[in-house]
Amino acid sequence: MSEKKYDELQKLYDNPKIGALVQEICEYYVTNDGFANDSAQDELEPHEIVEAIYLLFCLQSREQILDEFAIVQKKYPELYISVCGMHNTLLINMDYRALEESCGVKIAEYAKDTTLSEVLSNADSFARSSESLSDAVDKFYSWLHSRSR
Repeated sequence: MSEKKYDELQKLYDNPKIGALVQEICEYYVTNDGFANDSAQDELEPHEIVEAIYLLFCLQSREQILDEFAIVQKKYPELYISVCGMHNTLLINMDYRALEESCGVKIAEYAKDTTLSEVLSNADSFARSSESLSDAVDKFYSWLHSRSR
């Protein structure tokens, strides 16, 4: 990771306008920029699944997340380079239900014996019952790992 990106990431953590989920997404994408797609990363899930989970939870509070990404774009341009694809996906897909379903299908296909309905229901439930979307993502991963193994 470049020194500039590292500095911006540190400043991002100190910005009270940026929530924990967007901070987590920025860290994930910035720290994975240096890896080739086929490299041995210490991830439990493939990049496509991680991205689908992040998108699914971003959709839970889409307008807020879009506002936070706009701040990242303006104040942290080096970081934004890493997350602009996700931001654009959220901006372009005005029909969030289609994007939600697409993400849910990827996750359901990845997890053993899991339906789209279960994925979406759990995402919604965790988002509603958690103090933050980042906490909801953690709960979702716990649930997903219980299904995948």
